[in-house]
Amino acid sequence: MKTVMVIMVFALVLMSGMTVLAHEEGEESGTEMKMDMKNMDMKMMKQHRTMGVIAEHWTETQEALKERDWKEAGEDVAEIVEAAEELKEFKPHRNADRVLDFMKIQAVFAKRLTDLDKAIESKDAAAADKLAGSVQKSCNQCHAMFR
Repeated sequence: MKTVMVIMVFALVLMSGMTVLAHEEGEESGTEMKMDMKNMDMKMMKQHRTMGVIAEHWTETQEALKERDWKEAGEDVAEIVEAAEELKEFKPHRNADRVLDFMKIQAVFAKRLTDLDKAIESKDAAAADKLAGSVQKSCNQCHAMFR
């Protein structure tokens, strides 16, 4: 019973850590907004968890591509594609009034992920490397404008 409780507490600590990947509590974003984790609504918490999933699998994708581990890279990209569907429901931290711009960037991101998945499937190293760079550019562009 003690072991179960320790595992549950550990899992809760890990889950709460995932909600702050974009910003630490009290950290200012580009709009001088302070993140108050106690008052954050469930939708925003879901956004932070989703971005945590994307970030984790993107790091793993990049490592797998370096090692030419096509199976692992494909599995990680599939996880990102699934999580990226949730981006359609996001409310950006900054420039929240620019929803159309956000949706365009999201669509480009999704297309680049699909193209990367095809390159991985065909084990085309040159195309996969180039497309991985494009995916990273999508992340950087979105974060520069909306995070």
